Amino acid sequence: MFACPDKSHRPAWRVEVRNANYSAFNGGRRTPSAYSQLHCTQCNAVWRTRAAYVASIPDAHPQPSAPSERCARCDGPADTGCRICRRPHCRPCLTDHHHEGYGTPTAQTW
Repeated sequence: MFACPDKSHRPAWRVEVRNANYSAFNGGRRTPSAYSQLHCTQCNAVWRTRAAYVASIPDAHPQPSAPSERCARCDGPADTGCRICRRPHCRPCLTDHHHEGYGTPTAQTW
């Protein structure tokens, strides 16, 4: 990963991941971060930065206003998750969600 060396490419810069990262350590889920990942569409450079200019760069893929997480059981909007299996759930479904030997899991709020 190298930053775009040509500042004249700045109009072609796009934010791929804003103030977050996705890592295998967290199961591929979005994790808040001070850093953002940028991409230059002219030279294909990709880099992460926490510089202030990121606020003025447009997103590469505009995000929907609603959360994309869906309940693993009813496919409704997820507002919590299971601490054991890390799958997203709505609160009513989480109440009925069980793991053998663990009982009812406690809610994890996002």
